[in-house]
Amino acid sequence: MNINSSDINQNRERKIWLRNYFFSILFHLILFVILIYFLDLASDTSRINSVIFSLDSKEYQPENSFSEKESNPKDIDEIPDPSDVKADEIRTVSFTDIKADTTNLEQLYTEPTLNVKINYPRGWTFIDQKKNKKLEGVTFWLNDGSVNPPPYLHLEVVDRDYFIEKRFKYKTDFNKYIAYYNDPEELQGYFTQIIYLRTNDDEDFRLKLMIKGQSEFELFKPKFWAILKSFDFGNSIF
Repeated sequence: MNINSSDINQNRERKIWLRNYFFSILFHLILFVILIYFLDLASDTSRINSVIFSLDSKEYQPENSFSEKESNPKDIDEIPDPSDVKADEIRTVSFTDIKADTTNLEQLYTEPTLNVKINYPRGWTFIDQKKNKKLEGVTFWLNDGSVNPPPYLHLEVVDRDYFIEKRFKYKTDFNKYIAYYNDPEELQGYFTQIIYLRTNDDEDFRLKLMIKGQSEFELFKPKFWAILKSFDFGNSIF
């Protein structure tokens, strides 16, 4: 009698476990279906929103692209204004329009390898450098102690193959060369003027002035142009 009762209880517990197990599976399946439904709905919503956003951006862009289509061909195909072209060309400056002062330029530097000659001011001295027994450069500076730091000039022999004319704003013709230059530059109170001397010889030259103070630079500038005018090189035909 006790055995049958025990079997009945075990069978009842097994049925209850199977029923609970079945309900648990069914419940999880329902949850899974509901989750899939909402995920699919959310993905549909995001796809719809992205299409709307894309359409909005497309509706907004034609106005800009239309204006760009109007402006771009004009920028590319339009013939430049002649006045703009002239503004980019090098301005030729006559030496007669430049103020030059030859006062106190009694000293003459001469160098035999390139037959260089140039006048420099009284009270100045120089040191020249040579490479392979040929002039490489010469530096002049004021050495009377009246100005500290003293102004200096540097004449340098340069490779003419590196010359690029469009880098310069002005040019002035001389007998044996053309002087190319830009506006003077200022850095920490020092003013610099660089003149590129374009020749028809094997070498070009570059003359550089550096002096501290704008007023000092303006006072010395006429003398600087006179020094440049005195520059000569090579063999004379006369």
